[in-house]
Amino acid sequence: MAEDPDVVAEVSEKGGVGKTSLTTGLIAVAAEYGLRVAGVDLDPRATLTDELGVSNPKKSVNDIYFVDPEKRPRDPAEIAREALTRAGKHWPSNAWVLPAVRKFGNRETDGTTGMEFRLKRALWGLRDLVDVVFIDAPPRPGGKIVGSALIASTKVLMPSTLTKDGYLGVREAMGTIEHYTVPGGLNDSLTIAGIVRSIVPTGKKYTKVQKLWNGRLQERFGSLVLPSILHDYAVREACRTGSMPITAAPGREAKLLVSGYREILNHTLPDLKEKL
Repeated sequence: MAEDPDVVAEVSEKGGVGKTSLTTGLIAVAAEYGLRVAGVDLDPRATLTDELGVSNPKKSVNDIYFVDPEKRPRDPAEIAREALTRAGKHWPSNAWVLPAVRKFGNRETDGTTGMEFRLKRALWGLRDLVDVVFIDAPPRPGGKIVGSALIASTKVLMPSTLTKDGYLGVREAMGTIEHYTVPGGLNDSLTIAGIVRSIVPTGKKYTKVQKLWNGRLQERFGSLVLPSILHDYAVREACRTGSMPITAAPGREAKLLVSGYREILNHTLPDLKEKL
């Protein structure tokens, strides 16, 4: 019998804090280990989908969540197998994505019964195809789509820039997560793997403002703030533009980012290599 994949959600209730870059970085290093890895793009802007080199997918997460009231509902597990798309030509063959499309933005207001549970069932349908899944959640204050990611996941990572928005995105996400993890909640086995400081300036660009918010993160969240720091290096944007994994990029900055992603992956899923 196939083992359920590890599922990690990247969550913040603010945009621009590095959720997608964290997700693609973790996908890249997991794929480099030789694991079968899938990203789930739950943002209608489809940034993760684009960064993984996929355009105009035949099926998407929209097909998993949407239920036509005029037709008999289909099992999300079956739809997920149809929607799972191999990442683009620059990515290794063991990297996949459940892509997003713009019209997925309409699903948040759907009245579909049990929508929050459809992703969990969908990922169960991929248990013989992938070893680990990373979910790029949309930057929203709760709601059905974020809720579905939290129900489907085993771990949560929260990226934060050293800014007020980064701090608030984590603080507000914590409040949402608590509603799911209380005893008897919809996913009381979900654990917070940590807070990742991302897009952190280097050298003279690191100002008193960044220092202030770094201190506030550590004061409020303590050991949840991981020691690994993802700096703001130009190579990250180059990889994004070229829809290529950071593990394929040359140079010192790429190696430093890859090292950071590996540390975060090994911390979040310490037993992951046993799946090889």
